[in-house]
Amino acid sequence: MKIAVFIGGNKEFTASRLGVKLAEELQHAGHEVTVRAVKGKVKCASGVTLKEYAAAAKPKTLAATLVKEGVEFVISLMNLAACECAAEAKIPFVYAEEENFKEDKAVKTKKALLKKAKQVLVIKTTDKPLNKKNYTGLKVTEVAGPAVWVEHYNYNKPACFKKENNIVAVGKLAKDSGFDMLLKTWARLAPAHTSWHLTIVGDGTAKTALKKFIAKHGLEASTEIVPESADAYSLLRNADIFAYPAVNPSRTDILLDAMASKLPCVACESTPVTELIINGVNGVIVNAGEEEPFTIALDEMMVNWGRRVGIAVEAGKLKDKFPFAEFVRAFLNFI
Repeated sequence: MKIAVFIGGNKEFTASRLGVKLAEELQHAGHEVTVRAVKGKVKCASGVTLKEYAAAAKPKTLAATLVKEGVEFVISLMNLAACECAAEAKIPFVYAEEENFKEDKAVKTKKALLKKAKQVLVIKTTDKPLNKKNYTGLKVTEVAGPAVWVEHYNYNKPACFKKENNIVAVGKLAKDSGFDMLLKTWARLAPAHTSWHLTIVGDGTAKTALKKFIAKHGLEASTEIVPESADAYSLLRNADIFAYPAVNPSRTDILLDAMASKLPCVACESTPVTELIINGVNGVIVNAGEEEPFTIALDEMMVNWGRRVGIAVEAGKLKDKFPFAEFVRAFLNFI
């Protein structure tokens, strides 16, 4: 079947993480799948065809394209324009959104539009009961939010047999992101660990200040800041440790994905973090915003390969606790 997966989101969140992986899995299941998104919104669509469209594109225009290409089914991930064009083209569609998701600008016709969907999938992010008032009159199925994990390139070699070891950190470079504290930690550790490299993935208002700190402390050779548009998941494949210094994170998707990818993680304490990490078992939690505990924990993780492997094995069990296969199955039930 020809399936179009439309990826949407809002200014704080993009569904590309779930959408690209979903498209890949549907393609592996034998379907002919394309990923569709506003130009520049999807950073990586490896394994599937990415077709971009203008942000100002009209639903009728998108509908005509789908009909011309013979698309038989549409999956919309937090993209109401996709629902409009599917309805216009009379193509069956499923809509999915995270619970409590809100568009940047309220759409008055949203509920009327979603009544035309074969099903509305609500991606659960908490254990609390779903507020069904938000979905009155709609055909709703709840589905657990999955982990998007990657296979590690080579986790069988101890650090002493590797030419370079990698620490990866991902997040918004802003207040409470904790990256200023991470760099202070790194300035203390880097001189003693010359085979280690730190890569920070992200954009934000603090980026300039962080780059100045790197230059001031002579960390250019061991430290890199790459834009959010970089493929963070390729970096996770070759990482040895994942650092999560966020003080007050609203989401922990990337932490979940890193752990499910068998990466030992050092993270600051917060409610979302403690829901994933059992301290000392599948990760390490330290006091939020405190440089000394983070430095000690990261240093211990760097020098103790056996500890890293043990924690990584336990962290990898989250892949089974938050299986992507069940997420895919929820969509296949309506195709």
